[in-house]
Amino acid sequence: MRQSRSLSHFAKLLSVAMALLFAGTALAPAQTDTSDPVYEIGNGVIAPRPVSMPDPEYTDKARKKKINGTVVVAMIVTPEGKVRDVKVTKSLDKELDKQALVAVSRWKFEPATKSGEPVAVHLNAEVSFRLY
Repeated sequence: MRQSRSLSHFAKLLSVAMALLFAGTALAPAQTDTSDPVYEIGNGVIAPRPVSMPDPEYTDKARKKKINGTVVVAMIVTPEGKVRDVKVTKSLDKELDKQALVAVSRWKFEPATKSGEPVAVHLNAEVSFRLY
């Protein structure tokens, strides 16, 4: 009976650890006000301009496997030029997908505008991983 309780306790701890590990996969900055409408670029909505776009880091494992390619992400750029709600829409490798999400969540933009006013927009981006 004692071993059964230990295994049950271990299984609970493992499930909590797994939940914590995968809870951060969206990796987007917290946004308190998401009530702003989110526009598509075009029809009077001018695209945001990148200000800072840090490159993603290659993982040692991906480097050893010589993985090259592109991760495609979807995001919302806020009226403040920050990135939120980043999601992978085309995967390359689980580890590199995470690295792409981390990098994109740090990107900064001059916000998109509509009639001269900053607005939130949907944006897709490619994050390339190339070994030279």
